[in-house]
Amino acid sequence: MTRLQDIAEILPGFSTGSALEHHIAGTHQVVLSKHLQPGLPYSYSNADEFRIQPLAEGETKAGSDSRLRNTTRYELRAGDVLFMSRGTRNLATRLAVVPSPSIAPVSFFVLRPKSTDALDPGYLTWYLNSAPTQNDIANIRTGAATPIVQRSGFQELAIPVPDMATQRQIGDLSEMMMRESQMHEQLTAAVVKSHEAINTGIRQHLLAAANTPT
Repeated sequence: MTRLQDIAEILPGFSTGSALEHHIAGTHQVVLSKHLQPGLPYSYSNADEFRIQPLAEGETKAGSDSRLRNTTRYELRAGDVLFMSRGTRNLATRLAVVPSPSIAPVSFFVLRPKSTDALDPGYLTWYLNSAPTQNDIANIRTGAATPIVQRSGFQELAIPVPDMATQRQIGDLSEMMMRESQMHEQLTAAVVKSHEAINTGIRQHLLAAANTPT
């Protein structure tokens, strides 16, 4: 068993100090919670475009000549794991493909394996999202109005670290199971929609027959 802080950097999300707003000429892509499907790897698509210009202190208006804040320590990489630290759904998502530069809001921790030869991001995602670990995370959450997972407790989470081959097998299996669940949900939704259409057709037929003069 190894503490989370010993195998992964726990980096903060980017704080703008105000509400995020999309800027069509923004320099940085923001990965938002609505873009993510927890448990499944995230790959950027054009539909996810949400850009901002992180202005340097003293700048008040975004523009081509505006000075930008240095975001180097906040910029995301493929292989990072985003962990939602705010609220009561504290789930993790592995980043597969993100444009450069990309950042995540302050509501996330960015988990970065200290060694890609020792910790697989898919395995870390699986372990953090597993029910027992979610119970442990709930126990270190603080606050009522806006619950938050404090870094001081989060970094102490104990994680078993098997060999890399085993980690990758577990991570891959977890993602396949999540995709299977997603397909089941999509199939169920399609079946419900089909049944609704049949029921509507039958009702319309009955009403039309009842209103036809004999």
